[in-house]
Amino acid sequence: MKRDRVIQLIAVACMIVFMGVSGVLATQISASVGKHKLVYAEKAEAGDPPAVALGIAMGAFRGLFVNYLWIRANDLKQEGKYYEAVDLARTITKLQPRFPKVWQFHAWNLAYNISVTTQTPQERWNWVQAGIRLLRGDGIANCPNDLGIQRELAWIHLHKVQGYMDDAHAYYKRQFALEWSYVVGSPPQLRLEDMGTGKLKEMYIKRWIGPIAGAPDTEQELVSPRPVAGDTLERADARSRFGKECGEVIAAIKRDCGHELDMEFLKHFEIVDAQMRGAAGTGIVPPVLASDPLARLIAGAGSVKVRPEVGSAVVAFARKRVLVRDYHMDPRLMLRYTEHYGPLDWRHPAAHAVYWSHRGVEETLRRVGEQNIKDFDILNTDRLTIQAVQELFRTGDLSFDVLNPQFYLTLPNTEYVDVYRQALRDMVERSKYEKDHSRPYRFFWAGYENFMVDAIRYLYRRGDKDLAADYLSKLRTDPELNQNNLEYKIAMYSKPIDEFVIDQIRGEDREDSPVVAQQEISGSLAQAYVGGLLRGDERVFLNAFNYARLFHEQYQRSRAFQTWVTKNAGQVGRMGFPPFDVYASNVFAQMIQMAGLPNGPIMYRRAPGDLRCRTYAMLERFPMHEQIKSLESQGAPAFDVWFPPPPPEVLGPCREQMLRDVAEFEGKGRVEMK
Repeated sequence: MKRDRVIQLIAVACMIVFMGVSGVLATQISASVGKHKLVYAEKAEAGDPPAVALGIAMGAFRGLFVNYLWIRANDLKQEGKYYEAVDLARTITKLQPRFPKVWQFHAWNLAYNISVTTQTPQERWNWVQAGIRLLRGDGIANCPNDLGIQRELAWIHLHKVQGYMDDAHAYYKRQFALEWSYVVGSPPQLRLEDMGTGKLKEMYIKRWIGPIAGAPDTEQELVSPRPVAGDTLERADARSRFGKECGEVIAAIKRDCGHELDMEFLKHFEIVDAQMRGAAGTGIVPPVLASDPLARLIAGAGSVKVRPEVGSAVVAFARKRVLVRDYHMDPRLMLRYTEHYGPLDWRHPAAHAVYWSHRGVEETLRRVGEQNIKDFDILNTDRLTIQAVQELFRTGDLSFDVLNPQFYLTLPNTEYVDVYRQALRDMVERSKYEKDHSRPYRFFWAGYENFMVDAIRYLYRRGDKDLAADYLSKLRTDPELNQNNLEYKIAMYSKPIDEFVIDQIRGEDREDSPVVAQQEISGSLAQAYVGGLLRGDERVFLNAFNYARLFHEQYQRSRAFQTWVTKNAGQVGRMGFPPFDVYASNVFAQMIQMAGLPNGPIMYRRAPGDLRCRTYAMLERFPMHEQIKSLESQGAPAFDVWFPPPPPEVLGPCREQMLRDVAEFEGKGRVEMK
């Protein structure tokens, strides 16, 4: 009995100690839960479904009730009752706001399941946007460090918006570019001779995303800048005057234009600014000046005088405010990722895929160790980043006109060739499986080989044969090559560049891939225009141009099939390209724009008559048209001197045919060509 009594006393003592410890820990845990907002909803709000109040009232049994709701929501999804499933998902988000899976489930239903049940591209885009906004807003706000939510955001941008799987993908891309042209503005333009030199990234950092990231965080900091240590009295006075001018401009925007510094202001500003730039120096007074107070303010004819640097500072601040407040994105991260990954064009969905996937991995790596790293899907998130970089190589050179949003053209951007390998190395360092050289086949490096082959082929088609041969040599001697089939690969990569490219197209059977087709066609057209017309080599022009036409025809036969959505919209199919004449003229006009004077007119004059006619119709709506007109008042040659128009009886039908072709591709009744 004495032994039993001792055991009982020890047990009672342990119980008392543990109860005391639990009381202390419970207080600390409760405080941490409140501090980090890890609690469930405590009360129902107006407009909440009845199930929210019921779940809250169930107290400790709330978990069982939520499990039932999850099962029910999944059943509704399986039955195709997506709207009912979304309603239940909203209820679950109220009851479990810190549970990331519910946000992913809800966003997936919106962007994928419900969107494809609608009949028009506009309706589909609204649902896709709803899914993005849900994750980017409420999802990130409630689960700010969750990797899964940020990976889902990257996937929707890369797969749903930038990909080709949705019948309405072309509409998504144009609307995305339009929205982000409003948010961040149009990027600075690169000259043709600077392509692939690395200057584009420098321009983006200094003249585009850099000023936005460097803008003050609050309006008070903008209008009343804080003193800076070491400032002289003169600098302090200049800083104060600058802030005062900013305050006057903001007051004028609010008073005269009726705008806060929000998204509506940025929309208005971008449209007016584009109209003002188009007419700058032409001697023509833009019609918008007569009726738009914001245009008058920009032109210096408003209630206050606006110095260019002051106006730029106010607009940069507005862009930063909208990015942070409405889009929940950090401009400083956008700048850092531009420095790391190259010239990210934020009008391009793949740039956002890079942002969200890399941001998710960065935040996850801060709180993982050897013990819990398996709990996080870092590898697949890294794969999304590298796939987005691939897409930026294939389509990262984006041309878009906010005044003519039907115009949307993408070309490969070779600045991402070297970026890809460096990004791949960074990611391999996080994967012990990819670092293991004893494994004969590693997925990342297999993707790298395919990417480099595509890049080599594009550079060859574009006319950069020496650079293509150099990359082929680097690929052959790369120590990271997979060891499977190594002798065959070394032999293949040792071929002369001409023979290698021909064998790749014949043997790899990749003509049906839209990204490969776009590279082949765009690269050949670039070679035809720059290597053929600009350099006066008719043989090069004919060979490259005819190759592009044949490849386009072959691709269209196999991939430009219609679905019920594209058929109803009168489009050629989700995987199809524009008619070759439209495609070739668009690329030619873009090359002329980049080449500038006098190289652009040289290429134009050397082109065949039918290509000149179609391209003239395109150039009429390009910024170059107004830019050249602006020089006429200074005695410079007129636009039609640089680019002689075809005879009216030829140009008129050519314009009409281009209109019909574009309208057929877009599924529109008519498309205005300004």
